[in-house]
Amino acid sequence: MPSATIGFVRPLEPEDRVRADLYALFARLFFGPPDAGLLRTMGSARLIAEEADTSPLAIAWARLAAASRVMDPDAASDEYEALFGGVGKSLISPYASYHASANTPGAAGQYLVDLRQDLIERGIALQEGQSIPEDHCAALFETMRLLIAGNDEVAASTIEEQRAFFARFIAPFYATCCNAISQSSVANFYRTVAECTGSFLAIEDESLAIA
Repeated sequence: MPSATIGFVRPLEPEDRVRADLYALFARLFFGPPDAGLLRTMGSARLIAEEADTSPLAIAWARLAAASRVMDPDAASDEYEALFGGVGKSLISPYASYHASANTPGAAGQYLVDLRQDLIERGIALQEGQSIPEDHCAALFETMRLLIAGNDEVAASTIEEQRAFFARFIAPFYATCCNAISQSSVANFYRTVAECTGSFLAIEDESLAIA
């Protein structure tokens, strides 16, 4: 997962804290299967709205919480490995460069090159001991969390900088990736993860475009 080099933390607006927390959650879920503690936390989480059917994200969040309450950690681990792991080519690639359209700027073979250069310019690098490629969706979600919230080494980015990173490196792949997971016959718990992730990122896409 990415880390950063210099800076400071500024107080976050409540909506930005929610955004950062959701990116952190999705980064964790795509980095590896949820353990029993995370499933309990997700299962007991409050709904986004009082009425669960008020928006696609609220519906997806309610479904994810319900799935978390009944999901066995070992079954979640098996499903994660079946979808994203295994020997050789995974059933669903967790790498953004695989899903990015060749017609989208920064996509296809140039995607990872451009991403690495962008991270260097921002002073962001993988944490020591991590071998996960920068275009793994977990790493990208964690990078967005860092851009929103910052940490004790790097300042949060401006909304313009967040918009630029999202448009260049999140927008090209997220819908294709989430749809592939949702349509997989192997996906059960991760179908709800993909639906919730896709719903959140669609809101981000629209919100950042007009911010």
